[in-house]
Amino acid sequence: MTLILNNDEIHKALNVNECLDVMEESYREQAAGRAVNRPTCHSYLPHSLPNSTYSFKSVDGGVGKLGVLALRVTSDIVQEQQVHGSTRLEKLPLAKGMFVGLVQLFSAETGEILAIMPDGVIQQTRVGVTSALGMKVMARKNSQVMGLIGSGGQAKAHYRFMTAMMGLTKVKVFSPNPEHRKAFTAEMEKETGVQGEPVSSAEEAVQGCDVVCSATNSSGPVLKADWLEAGMHYNSIREFETDIAALEKCDVIAIHTSFGGIQHYQPPGINDDMPGVRREKPRDWTKYPEICDLIAGKAPTRTNNRQITFFLNNVGTGVQFAAMGYCAYKAAKEKGLGHEIPSEWFLQDIKP
Repeated sequence: MTLILNNDEIHKALNVNECLDVMEESYREQAAGRAVNRPTCHSYLPHSLPNSTYSFKSVDGGVGKLGVLALRVTSDIVQEQQVHGSTRLEKLPLAKGMFVGLVQLFSAETGEILAIMPDGVIQQTRVGVTSALGMKVMARKNSQVMGLIGSGGQAKAHYRFMTAMMGLTKVKVFSPNPEHRKAFTAEMEKETGVQGEPVSSAEEAVQGCDVVCSATNSSGPVLKADWLEAGMHYNSIREFETDIAALEKCDVIAIHTSFGGIQHYQPPGINDDMPGVRREKPRDWTKYPEICDLIAGKAPTRTNNRQITFFLNNVGTGVQFAAMGYCAYKAAKEKGLGHEIPSEWFLQDIKP
């Protein structure tokens, strides 16, 4: 049988500690050469709305020990918009007021499809879990206070998993909308039991913190190098929300993956980037170790409490979706969540 899940069922199924444990084990498998990733690919078509483009994204990866491979796809209309003085890339909910993103989980033993699920909760979870693991191996062990820049879905996941990872006691939150950051902080404090404090600027969010996390959709830097203090750990989820000067101030740097830039494909004859296509030349991150190597003890991390460390959760990988898809599938089966349909609907007797 193939399990069909929705986001509410995935949220109910996922356990914070299980997600952290399975992702950590998956990275150890990756460091040992027992997991596989394919780089993310984007394909584009023109769209009738101004400053908009149709974007199809795909990535896949598998973990041998878990016996699964996951394919994640999104089908989006994206539009460049000016929000609070900055250019943002916004996805438009044109599919009956909603968005299209799927994770398909396959058995590496039989090849059949085990589950089909939306990517929303899993997408946010896999980023937050990876950042939490980066913090585990790079931040000071006595870290207590985190500064969080952002109040969207990714910020929620980072509040949730980073506070669980190291027992943080307080999170200072900044985002441009005062009412939104206040509501966000109250919601996450209630969910996690960890004190939240909304603050009026990004600089205030950073001051006096042990850990700093930027989780935004900004296309420009959201943190200045001068704000980083001795002993801090800085986590960023997007390459271009990071000021290069901040990197130069850091003593130990690690990245999520050395894949580099996303592969972009536009129709023939279009020479300039279509709206929403982020084709900036990626910085050269290849000299830095991947987080899987730090987790596996194959690369050095912080050696004293004065060092400033930085983890760039730069590009998503299929291994993340395999790990979190596996967690959702396994837990949902145990809890009787979702709806099963015959696997035969996706099978055939014609050899491909």
